[in-house]
Amino acid sequence: MGWIINFFKKLFPTAFSWLAKFLLGLIMPILAPIIQAVAALLRKIGIFLLIIAAIGAAIAVLAAGIDYVVSGIGSLVAPDLVVVGRMFLPSNLSFCISLLVFLKLKSLVFYWVTKLSEKLIHT
Repeated sequence: MGWIINFFKKLFPTAFSWLAKFLLGLIMPILAPIIQAVAALLRKIGIFLLIIAAIGAAIAVLAAGIDYVVSGIGSLVAPDLVVVGRMFLPSNLSFCISLLVFLKLKSLVFYWVTKLSEKLIHT
């Protein structure tokens, strides 16, 4: 009975260490390119989100700056002129600037698509 216990004491660690090496050698060549592709994708998504955040911060700073300048000018001139001048500025200035930036980006994308489609048609 003792030889069976000793046999299993040597068999299981040897067999499982061999199995672990086999699985590691089988899975890692498959898993490494997948992990690299996911990391590259997440890096590109992160860069895209940083660009979106930078555009949003720039729009917020620009809208706050315009509002600060207009309120500073408004405190220096006559109140009647301020009332007339405020009619030409929208109350949602940051939304208007965001809409203009979005439309400019849309026109750039449309330009790129037309240029690429022309290039593909002539090739």
